[in-house]
Amino acid sequence: MASLLYQWIDLLWLPIALVAVHKGQRIKTAIFILVSILTLRVQVELMESINASQGFTGLWSWDAYQRGLLVYGIVFALFLILAYFSSRTLGIVFFTATLTIYILTFCLSMLVMVI
Repeated sequence: MASLLYQWIDLLWLPIALVAVHKGQRIKTAIFILVSILTLRVQVELMESINASQGFTGLWSWDAYQRGLLVYGIVFALFLILAYFSSRTLGIVFFTATLTIYILTFCLSMLVMVI
């Protein structure tokens, strides 16, 4: 049971996000978090398929999933803070910012996983 909880602990961000953001931003935020969670799993599978779950350098003892959780958790927290203070942002601007943060998070987490 603990292993199952650990594998899906990042889903706890979803209810937090739905409470933290404003009404017009909830769908975009939920999609961002769900897609990011799926992307994390794809990145971890990629790292394991090339036998680099500890990274290429071995500087950290954490595996790729733990590193990804750390990066995505920090970015989710910062994203929710920014979304909370962006209540009067137009929908398309919020979507564009969300997409940019998603791409940034993907690149940053991949970099951290590879190290």
